[in-house]
Amino acid sequence: MKHLFKSSFAILVGLSLTVVSCTKEDTNTGENNNNGGNGGIVIPQEQKATVIYFGGTWCPPCGSAGKPAKEQIKAANPGKANIMSCQIGNDPMTNADATAMNAVFKPSGVPAMYIGASDDQINAMVGVNPTTALNLVTAQIAKTAKANFLLTATDNNDGLITLKVNGKFFADATDEYTIGGYLLEGKLNHTQASDASIEKNIHYDVLRAKFGDKILGEVFATAPKKDQTFEQTMNFFIQPTFKKENCSIMVIVWKKSGTQYTINNSTTIKLK
Repeated sequence: MKHLFKSSFAILVGLSLTVVSCTKEDTNTGENNNNGGNGGIVIPQEQKATVIYFGGTWCPPCGSAGKPAKEQIKAANPGKANIMSCQIGNDPMTNADATAMNAVFKPSGVPAMYIGASDDQINAMVGVNPTTALNLVTAQIAKTAKANFLLTATDNNDGLITLKVNGKFFADATDEYTIGGYLLEGKLNHTQASDASIEKNIHYDVLRAKFGDKILGEVFATAPKKDQTFEQTMNFFIQPTFKKENCSIMVIVWKKSGTQYTINNSTTIKLK
């Protein structure tokens, strides 16, 4: 086990902290509407914190620090912090989309967290300190939202979930914005090394599949203006191996400046 300090990736990163970590084991984009739109839906100007987590059941610090940190973040910020867990390495929950997200961020070790909001620099933490992570999330939630959106999910009763996104920008912005949709599953039971969390060996918010071809989604707005609204439709298929009652869909709006991405806002809806 090593302390690893470098994280090189195309995401714009701010604060970088190293505590203790393991080395890693080896569309339909809808409409962009400028004039009212959204069918009269009122979009609140609410900022949420987005947490992209990388870990593995094989990694002791992921159990002793990473998993408890996620638990504390959700307990302290119900409905205000959205977490996506990308399980990587020799982990029974890993998949191609978790690997693709890992290739974007390229954490030098796990556990790792990337916390962002409101188009600002992403806070990178390789090796997770639960108290520091909680403080960073609180700081992101306190920021002023530059855009937000609401989600509506329709169950077609054949394994297909249709998700409608209605959103609005609250300020003029530059560059491009992409939107990504992610199917997450919870209550997954897999033995976690050195698990110090309350719900031992139970994993939540695990990335199972993405919408579309690109892990960070497709461009849907360029230099949007204040009060510009947008609508998007996404379809997700619930695999027979997934338990729909334990699934949710997370949507992230990313800001794309050249090759660099930051997080604008996110929302999660629980499936029923």
